[in-house]
Amino acid sequence: MKKNNEEKLNESSVEEIKQLSKQMTQFVVIGLGRFGRTLAEALTDLGNEVLVIDSSAENIKQIQGTVSDAVVADATGANVLYNLGVQNFDCVINCIGDDLEASILTTLICQDLGVKYIVAKAQNEQHKKVLEKIGADMVVVPEVYMGKKLAGLLTNPSMNDVMSLTESFKIVEIATPQFWHNKSILDLNVRKKYKVSIIFVRHEDQIIYPEPETILHKGDILIIAGETNRLEVLTSKNKEVLDANHFLKDA
Repeated sequence: MKKNNEEKLNESSVEEIKQLSKQMTQFVVIGLGRFGRTLAEALTDLGNEVLVIDSSAENIKQIQGTVSDAVVADATGANVLYNLGVQNFDCVINCIGDDLEASILTTLICQDLGVKYIVAKAQNEQHKKVLEKIGADMVVVPEVYMGKKLAGLLTNPSMNDVMSLTESFKIVEIATPQFWHNKSILDLNVRKKYKVSIIFVRHEDQIIYPEPETILHKGDILIIAGETNRLEVLTSKNKEVLDANHFLKDA
């Protein structure tokens, strides 16, 4: 019974992530440091609407024309975020990291405005805990994240950890195994044979929501979910590796 309940929880979590990703097409990025700028450009490249806010006119000038809209404003100012309509976007990403007071205040304002999903950048674990307590849905410490990502890629170059849903179940990124090349998901019988779920397929510059008839090609990157031990068995047989430089560039 416990195993069946866990399987239902895992399937539910995967579906929730699928639905969340489908719903999010409008983003606000606050703060144009290296992390914020890279994120804003990446979201735009993926076809999303992106509003960027920064207090520096020079930073805004450099990114204008790249994103949907870019505004010079102090995000901690009274009613600034409300007047810009950030509460109407799917997700606000607070990339202010160096100024702790501004970071915390901006997150609080977003929470008060009822922003649907708040992501925040933190300097360290203590900063992360504060942001989580005041309402951020997701908090990232880029240096810690990239350190773990590099360690994982060096240890297992066929698999990149994306998210742990439970102690024994996670979402990872893998290069399409050579024994899956030019075969459909239906023909491979992925869920029954391998006990994993393919959430997304990145084919060249396209993100595909896979259907049973979707054909997997050499060079495709797969976002898959499953029990940790099953993922490790799958990738241990995989001779295809991820390009570490692709994941670590601009870090």
